[in-house]
Amino acid sequence: MNKSKSKTLAIAGMAMLGAAALVVAQEEAGKPAEVKPAPQVVPKLKPAEFLSQIGRDSAEVRNAGQVTLSYADVVERTLPTVVSIGTYTTKSLAGGGRMGPNMDEDDIEQLPPMFREFFKDWLERHGEEGGTPAPRGNNRRAPRAPQGPRQTGLGSGVLLTSDGYIMTNNHVVENADQLKVRIGGQNKEYIAKVIGSDPSTDIALIKIDGKDLPKATFGDSAKLRVGDVVLAIGSPMGLDQSVTQGIISALGRSDVGIIRHKQQSGYEDFIQTDAAINPGNSGGPLVDGLGRVIGINTAIETRSGMFSGIGLAIPSNMALSIVTDLLDDGKVDRGFLGVVMSDVDPSMADFYGLNDSRGVTVSEVVPDSPAEKAGLLGGDVIVSADGEKVEQPSKLRLMISGKHPGEAVKFGVIRFNEKTKKPENLSLTATLEKLDADKFANVGQRPGDKGGSADKSGSFLTGVKIENLTSELRDEYSLDEKVEGVLVTSVKDDSPAAKVGLQQGDVIVQVNRQNVKSTAEARSHRGDEDGAPVVLKILRDGQTKHIVIRS
Repeated sequence: MNKSKSKTLAIAGMAMLGAAALVVAQEEAGKPAEVKPAPQVVPKLKPAEFLSQIGRDSAEVRNAGQVTLSYADVVERTLPTVVSIGTYTTKSLAGGGRMGPNMDEDDIEQLPPMFREFFKDWLERHGEEGGTPAPRGNNRRAPRAPQGPRQTGLGSGVLLTSDGYIMTNNHVVENADQLKVRIGGQNKEYIAKVIGSDPSTDIALIKIDGKDLPKATFGDSAKLRVGDVVLAIGSPMGLDQSVTQGIISALGRSDVGIIRHKQQSGYEDFIQTDAAINPGNSGGPLVDGLGRVIGINTAIETRSGMFSGIGLAIPSNMALSIVTDLLDDGKVDRGFLGVVMSDVDPSMADFYGLNDSRGVTVSEVVPDSPAEKAGLLGGDVIVSADGEKVEQPSKLRLMISGKHPGEAVKFGVIRFNEKTKKPENLSLTATLEKLDADKFANVGQRPGDKGGSADKSGSFLTGVKIENLTSELRDEYSLDEKVEGVLVTSVKDDSPAAKVGLQQGDVIVQVNRQNVKSTAEARSHRGDEDGAPVVLKILRDGQTKHIVIRS
């Protein structure tokens, strides 16, 4: 039996456990800790100046194959640049509950069930040790003590510049009212301000007031190789200045599904490592064997919530690009192309003469988009962008997101020529526009179907029967009124269509790149040439894709 995997962000969001520790601290100190309001820090650097202050070293690691008995020198240089970040809230508990010596049973009932017994035991012990019974039941509630900010989480970060710019994860700082930063090896705490954050990549830039601070040196994450030794540094479980060691297990992990924003997939290009990463490591650096930052520890993939051998880090090149954008106005402006993409189906790869299924099929082109203006059409296969090979949709999406509005991108495209009946290579250039994520959130997504049964006449291709969309069929297959096309009602198991993946319940929306709204149009656009391949654009489960059927 398959067990579902849980993907857990490595965030130190131990709010209630932190509350238990806070109660004990209040019992000892007698008053809540105070955090001064964050000062209004206005960034003074321009992006070029900012980048010039970041230490860089892109030389390759040359001691391949040699055994290193100690990384103590590397760690000694790196630790002072790593910070721990405490997050605080000024909001009271739900319902106005209290934490600390003045808690009563009503306050305890507002806690999650798993913590109630702990606090009941503590409350009884506190009343016995203090000589004064704690309030109970309907007794009059004790006056509320002034409540200071409460710590809600803990994460890590890395110093970028000597005047206090710090890179961390968005999930470390989001929803925090106040941030307290402690630099490695120092007892001093700083109040930090969020300069900007990008939930779509999980990167944030914060700032403390400082000068002559130690700063990290960044390597070139594009030169990483699987098998390189790496060190993960941070504050796992609140244990500051912790170091773990491992290797790079894989590169370019995308479609992991960990980063999401506003119900949309984020931009993922993770470094995978077996260096232990646990809650509290988030935002801390992943460094190479020379102590250069090559990634930002972000997440773990686990069933238990703790490290199980798979840690994920954002590549340093990507992270530095994001924080440079954040420096100006606190947000990232991404390029927009305007296509809905899908993997290249094996039948499409064979049809276009590709050696494998690498590339991206253009399922749809957004009207009046840069893609349409550049001449891209549905059914095109994109194989390169600015000379770089495109292997799958997530990679192309990541490449486009890394470019700015106004930038021109040259695409290598393969298109079927209807006149010569052969695929041809094209070069098309699109000038990107600004991405409006909210506006285009649902582009290419349509109501899907649930399958069903129908056995009516209407032969279309060998072993395939189709039928016009009626109200009854729309209800049976859960198809929206806006969906146009013809419904596949039967596919024989041994037919050419079944071999390339056509299924009962698919909606054919195009035949040989021509829109169809009826079975008559579908047959007309199929053509009369025996054995000629037929290119279908189908809608399945709310997504469109292209397949090629050879009779």
